[in-house]
Amino acid sequence: MKTFYAATWARSMRSKELALLLASFTILSVGRSQTAGNWSFTNSVAGAPGTSITVSNFTLGPSIVSGAYNGGTEYFGEGGWPSGALDPNAYMQFSLTAATGHYLVLTTINLVQRHSSTGTAAGSGPNNWSIRSSMDNYATDITSGTMTPAYVTYTVNLPAAFQAIPSTVTFRVYGYNATVTSGGINRFVYDNISVLGQAISGVLAEQSIRLTANTTSRNSIALQWQADGFTAGTDLTLQRSVNGSDFFPVHQQELAGNNAFHYEDAAAPNAATLFYRVTASEPDGTSYYSPTISVQQDVVKTKNAQIRAVITQGASIKTLLHIEETGTYQLSVWSQDGRALSRQMVQASAGDPVADISVGSYPHGIYILTLSKDGQNSARQFVY
Repeated sequence: MKTFYAATWARSMRSKELALLLASFTILSVGRSQTAGNWSFTNSVAGAPGTSITVSNFTLGPSIVSGAYNGGTEYFGEGGWPSGALDPNAYMQFSLTAATGHYLVLTTINLVQRHSSTGTAAGSGPNNWSIRSSMDNYATDITSGTMTPAYVTYTVNLPAAFQAIPSTVTFRVYGYNATVTSGGINRFVYDNISVLGQAISGVLAEQSIRLTANTTSRNSIALQWQADGFTAGTDLTLQRSVNGSDFFPVHQQELAGNNAFHYEDAAAPNAATLFYRVTASEPDGTSYYSPTISVQQDVVKTKNAQIRAVITQGASIKTLLHIEETGTYQLSVWSQDGRALSRQMVQASAGDPVADISVGSYPHGIYILTLSKDGQNSARQFVY
C-alpha cells in the first residue's frame, strides 16, 4: 500500500506582467532603498516590518537543537549543523508577507553572520552557508558562501523573480560543513538581517501548477497536473527525485490549448519515498516550479524472480530461473505437508540462470520448490 502527501500549493509569477506592473521607475527606485523587514536580535527573534508588510519570527529548522541570545544583541542556533553536505532540515528561517491588495518587490538581503568563536582560533560551527527560498520550494541556492568567527555582512542580490511576489516569501539560510574545534561549540550566529524592498499597491496576475498523485493497481504512480496562466508553447516537464533535492525529467509535454495533463510512472525506482514536481519553461526563457509532492511507498517494489521449470535428473533437480535483479536467492525444497527438506543459497545475475539442487534420498513423489529474496517468493510444484 502506498500513500501520498502533497505540499501546500505555491504560485509563481510571469515576467510579462512584471514589466507592466513595475512601469513606474520612480516607485521601484524608492523600493530599493526601503527596508521591507529587519531582525536585530535584541533579546527577540521578532522582526520589524516595513509599510504594508508583516514579517515572521526568526525560527530554527527541525535539525537544530536549540537557539539562544548572546549578550542580548545576537542570536545563535546551536547543535545539529552537519559536518558534511547541506541538510535540508538544518536551517534558520524568516518570512515576509504583503498586506492584502499589495505585492512584494524585494531587491537585497543583508546578512550579518558568523560561526562560533569558541575553541581554537578557527572557531567552531558551519564553515559554509547558503540561502534558498520558497519561490522554488528551496530547491536551489540563491547564493552561498563561507564563514569565519568574525562577523561579515553578506549582501544577497535577489533575482528579478523576487520583485513580483503576490503574497508571502520565506527564506532559509542553511549552515553545513561544520567543524568543532577543541573546546568549541557548533553554533551559527546572527547579529542582524535586513531585507530591502517594499510592498506596492496592486494585484499581480498569477500562474499556478497544481500537481497530484495516486497509486494504481499496477504498482505504479499516476500523476495529474493542471497548469494555469501559461502561454501556448510552454514546455511542462515532470521531474522525479529520490531525495527531494536532485530531480531528473521523466516526461515532457508542450502546452497547446489543453492545460490538464496526466502521466503514469511505471518505471518508478525502488525507493521508500519519491518526490515529484513540474517545471514550466515559457518561450521567453522564464521558468517556474510547481510545489514538490512526496509519495510514500509502504511496500517497496522489487524486481521479479521466477522459477520457469524444474527438471529431475537422478538424485538432483535442475531449475531454470528468470532473475531481473542480481543478488543472493534462496532455493528451498518442501514436502507437501510443509516440511523444509533442503535449502541452498544461489548468487544469481540478472537473466535466465540454471541451478542444480541435490534432493538426496527422499522418496519419489510430489514436492514444492521455492525461490526467495527479501520476503518475495516464487513457487513451483514438481515430481521427483
